[in-house]
Amino acid sequence: KLQPSDSYNLRVVRINPEPISGEKTYRIIIDELPKPIDSRKAAQGVNVLLRSSLPVFVVNKDAITKLSWKIDVNQNTPSLNISNIGNRHALLNSLMLIDTTANKSYPIKVNTVNGYILAEKSKSYSISNFTYQPNHKYSVSLTVNGKKTTL
Repeated sequence: KLQPSDSYNLRVVRINPEPISGEKTYRIIIDELPKPIDSRKAAQGVNVLLRSSLPVFVVNKDAITKLSWKIDVNQNTPSLNISNIGNRHALLNSLMLIDTTANKSYPIKVNTVNGYILAEKSKSYSISNFTYQPNHKYSVSLTVNGKKTTL
């Protein structure tokens, strides 16, 4: 039991000595448990409990992230589809579609909830206030796993 202001270190260790190919992904869920209810006392106040969900990645040193993208205009709202054809996850930040012909940029909201694209998976992001022009050239500017890049 943790007392107020106490801390607890948890170490997760992979005990299998065999090398992995690519990447293994896990999620650790940490739940704050409620205090026991004393039925002899009247309930008072608000009780807020926290749940934390932490991604864990075990990665082979040779695993790589490799992204490709396309614009999908076959929906009510145009979207940017990004595929990770590599064997390592990608965490996206600062995602922006750039119309290089019109010199316009369209920022796309990503965060640690929707910014992960696991190995060999794809994700779609809606593009606000965007109209596709087939004769225009486009690029994607983003930060992938902490490194700024253009696709």
